[in-house]
Amino acid sequence: MASSACAVARPRPSNPHATTARHRCCHARECTMLKTLFLRMLRVACVAMVAWMAGAAQAGDADAPFNPPVLALGQAPSLQQILASLPDDATVLVGETHTRYDHHLVQLETLRFLHARTPDIAIGVEWFQTPFQTHLDDYLAGRISETEMLERTGYFDRWRFDYRLYRPVIEYARANRIPIVALNAPVELTRKIGEGGLAALTPEARATLPADYVRGNAAYDARVRRAFDMHPMEGANFDHFLDVMLTWDETMAATAANYLAANPGRRLLIFAGSGHIAHRDGIPARLERRIGKPVSTVLVAGEHTAEPGIADFFVLSAPRELPPAGLLGAFLESAKGGVRVGGLADDSAIGRAGIAKDDILLAIDGTPTPGFAAAKLALLDKKPGDTVQVRYRHRNWFGREKESTVAVTLSGEPPYRLPQ
Repeated sequence: MASSACAVARPRPSNPHATTARHRCCHARECTMLKTLFLRMLRVACVAMVAWMAGAAQAGDADAPFNPPVLALGQAPSLQQILASLPDDATVLVGETHTRYDHHLVQLETLRFLHARTPDIAIGVEWFQTPFQTHLDDYLAGRISETEMLERTGYFDRWRFDYRLYRPVIEYARANRIPIVALNAPVELTRKIGEGGLAALTPEARATLPADYVRGNAAYDARVRRAFDMHPMEGANFDHFLDVMLTWDETMAATAANYLAANPGRRLLIFAGSGHIAHRDGIPARLERRIGKPVSTVLVAGEHTAEPGIADFFVLSAPRELPPAGLLGAFLESAKGGVRVGGLADDSAIGRAGIAKDDILLAIDGTPTPGFAAAKLALLDKKPGDTVQVRYRHRNWFGREKESTVAVTLSGEPPYRLPQ
């Protein structure tokens, strides 16, 4: 991995303190959709904030010399060289574009390298929400299965990005007994805040979030405002939008700080969306405020430009893509005793095999599918054209039920192509 990525160092600023189951489709992009349009807009904002800053930097004096930095590629340090230069107790934050496979490979390589140097390490991640920490702990300790962990943490409802992107990091952590810390605020609260601001929360709910939100950062507010204006939505309120962004950043920073305080001497590596890390005024500055020491930030090339101040290090990584996934071509939801077919996609693979809407999937290749997560895991490594044995239950018009097993040849599509 190190041979395919190099990192550009950037100077640090002088002041470091500056639900219930629902219809889902096995289609990979469908699984990345967030629950509501408002939350989709908020999630896009994390990307839009950074993109806007790149344009804003060019809006200054037109007569000033245009003299951007130039990277001598032959002299650029590698990712491993940059990581080796950091103090062994440094907290490191590595950003991601959630759908970029190469970003997650950079995260995995960072974890492997830092773990080899400092075995007493933990990972803090945006991917899981704080109320579900015990289920992560149980999985990492071997007390529950991967399927149970995904079901109990609500991964496919709450995060929903292709699990293949995140699984290698989680598997590495489990194999090496590395704690994973759920950093994110619960969606029930952020949805409520998006509708009515922090004032819409009950006192009990508000008490579960950090008390000390720091406001008044003009650059941060301006980026959030620009993102808000780029994605207008009828009835949306900017102050509520800003409250959600602050809730994400303050909650992740506070959870990380609390973990460090409870585990002195342990190193923490944080993986989160790049919009929460870029320019340091999301998670990084709020974490530094709480722990009283600087952190190191790493971004990976993608929607970002390597502008001064965006991060301590900027990794030049060529895009890589996951192989296309094998698809059943059905909308699925957890149901009593299995997974219900809520609907069929056009030219559905299981439809061609004779499975109909409202049928219950009981097992795939002999593996029981008591819920959606089990069905997803049974298909996780399958490719288009692979054939799986699906056992299902059908109820006819007279209410009689019959179980059958059929061969299903999975459909698929070409892999998603990143914009050039």
